Amino acid sequence: MGRRVKLFDDEVLAKRIYTKIETASKSSYNYKKSNLKQQVNYSKKQTKQTNHARSKEVVVKITGNSKNLQQWQKHFNYNTRAGNLIAFEDEFTTYKGKDELDKLKEFFNDSGMNISNEGEHLREKREVMHFAFSMKEHETTPAAKLLRSVMKTVKEKYPNNASYFVFHGDTDNPHIHCDLKIAGDDGKRIDVRKADLFQLRKDFAQNLRDLGIDATATKKYERTPTKDRIQNHHYEIVDFGKANYKFDEKEKESYFVKYKTTKGEIIDIWSKDLEKLVDDSQLKRGEFAKFKIIDKQPVDIVTFKNIDGKRKKLTRTISKNIWDISIQGRNEKEFEDKKLVTKKAKYKIEKIGASLAEFMKKKKEKTITSKTKTNKFAHLKKKNDIER
Repeated sequence: MGRRVKLFDDEVLAKRIYTKIETASKSSYNYKKSNLKQQVNYSKKQTKQTNHARSKEVVVKITGNSKNLQQWQKHFNYNTRAGNLIAFEDEFTTYKGKDELDKLKEFFNDSGMNISNEGEHLREKREVMHFAFSMKEHETTPAAKLLRSVMKTVKEKYPNNASYFVFHGDTDNPHIHCDLKIAGDDGKRIDVRKADLFQLRKDFAQNLRDLGIDATATKKYERTPTKDRIQNHHYEIVDFGKANYKFDEKEKESYFVKYKTTKGEIIDIWSKDLEKLVDDSQLKRGEFAKFKIIDKQPVDIVTFKNIDGKRKKLTRTISKNIWDISIQGRNEKEFEDKKLVTKKAKYKIEKIGASLAEFMKKKKEKTITSKTKTNKFAHLKKKNDIER
């Protein structure tokens, strides 16, 4: 017979409380209460996201490209979910089922130049661009309006290039896939740049607004308050002064400014014009500042060279950088996001006029004469000769 264990009163009390908590946690009432709390929190989170300004932003991405027919066919099968989804050519033309989708493949390939087969060319080039269009606030945006807006956006931007559209609604973020053929019916190839993507975003948002959907297309820095934008790009000034360019003894003297990035890297910028900017702004080491090239100014550099045995004037026109400075706390500025184009140096050769050529000739003769000029005391005899 086993020994009976005697429990003290506090041990009995603790055991009863633990048993009560464990039993309560398994009850259906507490389970429903816990589940309801989670649903309320999720609902609040969704409401917060929906009301956020960023949730109204439209998204346009290049997801990839196809360089041959076989690559594109695989992507086509992915877009249509192996023929289970409907493909749209425009608002009134749709393709459903394997047979109709095969016809769309033929039409797409025959439009413009045919897509080359794999291995047909030694160096393959892009044949089809893959896009994805979406909107963060997708729950309040009907799929039909999303499709209409995307189709209008692409068709207006690239009217001569074949395209088709497929809606994917089986993901957390519903979106539309668009394949755009690079070779157009007019024989020209398109080149989609960063500026084109932003223009597609703006047109996409505008087309949604025309259909009654509140949509925006702004750049990231535009969504940030002005004060925060200014502070984010000011860096600590470590040093500045005159030195040979890139601290190389072989180079000419210039002016440098060193600053420390947020990652701790030391970066130096060079320009003789920085000296006046630093002096005028009374910049001090340890302050946070931002330098930016705000404009390009043409400057003529004139030299004289012998070309084909003749003295000629050579004028070289280059672009000079115009700098500006923003100092955090006392002279803050918000610079425009202006695209500056650096033009190639231009050369101009001119014949030297008769008067200038004559002047250069006399100058040269004068230099030679000064070098060969006799000593004015040469007629006097040396001391040693007199003693003799």
